[in-house]
Amino acid sequence: MNTEKKINPKAEAKKIARKEARTRIVTFLNDNKDQLGTIADDVRLFIGGGGHRVGVTKSVNNDIRIAFLKAHGEGKGLTELDLFKQFKVGRPEMVTKCRILVLCPNPADRVWVKFDETTETYTVVGLGENPPVGWTGYVPSAKALGL
Repeated sequence: MNTEKKINPKAEAKKIARKEARTRIVTFLNDNKDQLGTIADDVRLFIGGGGHRVGVTKSVNNDIRIAFLKAHGEGKGLTELDLFKQFKVGRPEMVTKCRILVLCPNPADRVWVKFDETTETYTVVGLGENPPVGWTGYVPSAKALGL
């Protein structure tokens, strides 16, 4: 008996497109929550995806991404203390957050962050699809990206 699952390329492409669209919508809702009011909750309910918990997680991840991009633009990093005070995340959680920063739907939006134990600082070492030269951290595979 053949147990291999047949993959329909059109269905798979539609699934990926829907996932990317949902991510863009949730990001838009989080970025504009002050102007949208309760309509943001209505849209989240309509698009599905776990309700408020998904929105909160993505919001924190997006806020961390924005903080890193701002610090990078200023030529500095974020200390562990800064991240804990602002986002309530410690070193174990930051391992996951650093992976999330490179697991974004659009590879051009990747933020490559490295931790320096001596200064206890996280620094952006690269932006974009490809890992920076000498990168020894996590690199997403096609499987991890759902491809």
